[in-house]
Amino acid sequence: MKKIFATRLCLGLLLISLLVSCDQVEQLVKQEDKPVNFLNGTFSVLKPGSWSTMDNLNNEADLQMGNLFKEAYVIILIDNKQDFDNIDLQGHSDLTRSFLKEALKNYQESQRVKLDIGGHSALRYRLSGSVDSIKIVYWHVTIETADHFHQMLLWSLPSKFGENEADFNSVIRSFKTI
Repeated sequence: MKKIFATRLCLGLLLISLLVSCDQVEQLVKQEDKPVNFLNGTFSVLKPGSWSTMDNLNNEADLQMGNLFKEAYVIILIDNKQDFDNIDLQGHSDLTRSFLKEALKNYQESQRVKLDIGGHSALRYRLSGSVDSIKIVYWHVTIETADHFHQMLLWSLPSKFGENEADFNSVIRSFKTI
């Protein structure tokens, strides 16, 4: 009798902990998107509600965000146009994609997609390859503003990219100058 009671008690406690965990996960999912300012408050994007700002994705990034559980990440790197000699949006995109091409094994690239993001011209490419035998899919987005080029890298594992695409689109579409 004591074993049955102990078993039922353990199962009951396990069920309660699962319900609490599910409730916490549901609350995390229901969090609202929030604006995140970067480069001294001159630019902004929306951080999806279940994401966090991060500081360990790229040492040179001006903004880093993601969701470890969803394997969804974004970094934004900003270059001042004054630092380049006669380079345009396409040239900056080509240059920054070339660094990824060197770093990834089995590199593949889609055709470019022209975008208008907050009134700014932008180019998006879908890139894929592998690092240390792990496959990765990227969206490489270059946005041109009056004085800057913004390289936005959004990535996930191939098996999770589709489910993260809505968050990725939300981040890209929300880019604005302040």
